[in-house]
Amino acid sequence: MVTIEAVREANAKGNQLHDLVAIFVGGTGGIGESTAKEFFRHTVRPVAYIIGRSEEKGNNICEELREINADGKAIFLQKDVSLIRNVDEVSEELKRRERRIHCLFLTAGYMSLSGRNETEEGIDRKMSVNYYSRIRWMMNLMPALEEASRRNELARVITVLAAGSEGDIRLDDLELKHNFTLHACLAHSVVMTDFMIEELARRHPGVAFSHSYPGTVKTGIANQLTGPVRLAVKVMYAVMTPWILDVKESGERHFFQMTNQCYPSRNGSVGIPPPPGIQTMKGSDGEVGSGAYLLDWDGKSTGDEAVLRKYRELGMLNKVVDHTTQIFEQAERRNRKDSKRPAAEQLQSGRSVPDPIGWRSG
Repeated sequence: MVTIEAVREANAKGNQLHDLVAIFVGGTGGIGESTAKEFFRHTVRPVAYIIGRSEEKGNNICEELREINADGKAIFLQKDVSLIRNVDEVSEELKRRERRIHCLFLTAGYMSLSGRNETEEGIDRKMSVNYYSRIRWMMNLMPALEEASRRNELARVITVLAAGSEGDIRLDDLELKHNFTLHACLAHSVVMTDFMIEELARRHPGVAFSHSYPGTVKTGIANQLTGPVRLAVKVMYAVMTPWILDVKESGERHFFQMTNQCYPSRNGSVGIPPPPGIQTMKGSDGEVGSGAYLLDWDGKSTGDEAVLRKYRELGMLNKVVDHTTQIFEQAERRNRKDSKRPAAEQLQSGRSVPDPIGWRSG
């Protein structure tokens, strides 16, 4: 375990880091917001782009960030990130604005109230936000992350979901077109993320990738729910209060993951030196310092090794890469087709509500 005292001691050295550019996808509340505030609190002349759906929340957070650090720059970009085409549009805007990106921080998430709920791109909305769109962000912004790496600067990607919650998956139905349940959705998103960041770390050895489980974090999400779902979340928080991680501490821990040398890329360490007694972490493939990390709430390595070993032996890594590519191609085909149709004929998105980051199935 990396203690919070060790995290804070290391984070206090953030003034060594100057002019970093970070992208917070889903940063209009909860862990994304909290981590952005730590980023502004500790570094010199930070630049943050907050991506989300709520213009009011986004603008308010940007104003708070400027109050924390008057020398920083905070910009809100409004977009529904469940659609691959929207990810592509914002990615192009970001690359026009910034030649170098030092951290891509991904926390957006949804919980469907019904079953599979497809976007007009043919992807379940929850799986799109939790997995497919996140990988698209990584791939789209890789040139800017690699530019930072070439200059021997910080280059990190952190996706916050549920590392350690690996479970059995359907190799014949990775997108859960025919076997969708909430439990399966989580297991598929987690396992595919694990293998995909491992492959990306191999392809881009100057960039470090982490899949993080933040613990049970009380983010105020119950205020956005209604009826029995809201009551259930509030009861859960009340019962689990002694074990719930404060959202500020979660932000501190994720800033540590974003900036500390104990999570290096394959090419080596950049960032704040590790606290005394903390070594370079083991990667998802069992190699220390591999560049791809599965991290528990306390910043130490996690992951169900038995599950990962089983699927690794079944060739899961190549299957995930091929499957993800096919889904992206499907979305691109549909978007080309839909661009020729009248706006009135476009499909409308289904009803869904945000999902507490770090939810683990029982």
